[in-house]
Amino acid sequence: MSFVDGSLSLSSAMRRGVRTSTALFLASLLVGEAGCNRTSGTSAAKDDLHMVPKETDVVFMVNVKQARKSPLWDKFVEKFNQDAKAKADYDDVVKKCQIDPLKQLDSLFVAVPSNVSESKEFALILRGGFAPEKFVSCMQTVAKDKNEPVTESDYSGHKIYSVGKQSSYMTAIGKKGVVLAGADWVKRAIDLDAGKGENATKNTSLVDIIKRTRTSDSLWWAGLVPPQVSEKLGSNPQLGPVRSLRSVSGSVEIAKGLELHAYLDLGSDGDATQLRDKATEQLAGLRNLPMLKMMGMVAFLDTVKVSSQKSSFVVDVNMNQQQVDDLMNRLSGLAQQLR
Repeated sequence: MSFVDGSLSLSSAMRRGVRTSTALFLASLLVGEAGCNRTSGTSAAKDDLHMVPKETDVVFMVNVKQARKSPLWDKFVEKFNQDAKAKADYDDVVKKCQIDPLKQLDSLFVAVPSNVSESKEFALILRGGFAPEKFVSCMQTVAKDKNEPVTESDYSGHKIYSVGKQSSYMTAIGKKGVVLAGADWVKRAIDLDAGKGENATKNTSLVDIIKRTRTSDSLWWAGLVPPQVSEKLGSNPQLGPVRSLRSVSGSVEIAKGLELHAYLDLGSDGDATQLRDKATEQLAGLRNLPMLKMMGMVAFLDTVKVSSQKSSFVVDVNMNQQQVDDLMNRLSGLAQQLR
């Protein structure tokens, strides 16, 4: 999500929601159905789209269950365990709640509207095999340790919880998962689950770009560029064909190496062709940089392919596991030198 204010707004919403507190996030993982077979992948994505409002313009999903089987996940866990304080804090919560999110969280789905910066609305849906009865006790225990009050309210037969003074609220929706959302969207998620109102599947512009996206991959995204961002892009001549950007989508698969497929939908076929030609020229220029040659990075540029399909600029990256490991080792070595 590289469209300037849109990505900043999404980032702000995520920080307000996910960073409500460690208590809120980890406790929210406790409310789901153990053994549910629609907790990740394309099936979960369809369910999640039915639980967020029609006004949703940007979605992002991590299929954690699938990613967990990859070598990259093992490296992530290894790196996480090297941070003594973070691991100690995490182990403490796991001990208190008797649940391990790194092993039991199956998917994470985020949805936001185009006016997120003004509305402060968003939705974060978590799915996995968690014991519902542990939810309240864990949330209250962790919140108490952090001296944060837990508030509780009722809406249409559902309990809605919030911790501290943050503008995010959480509820468990039957056996379908946990929703962490803004004040209005948490209630709308409850209504949509009951068949009241219009969900994101009614946003045809968003659904159209989701259809071409590989929602079975480890990570995927799709989003419409907000009107205010389009206006800013269009007024910047330095951006060239990117000024007509309309939407973006793509996915990343890490099961065996790394595969990336990304689309930038522009205003015309000509803009897509022009961006393809510029990107091809830039890749050729990078191959000749002495620094990249010295670092042995030029070979990785060969895994990047750019093309145009009508009005869409397309980027494809395909690395096998050996190439991914090599790249990570080189980047790690570079980071150590910089430090």
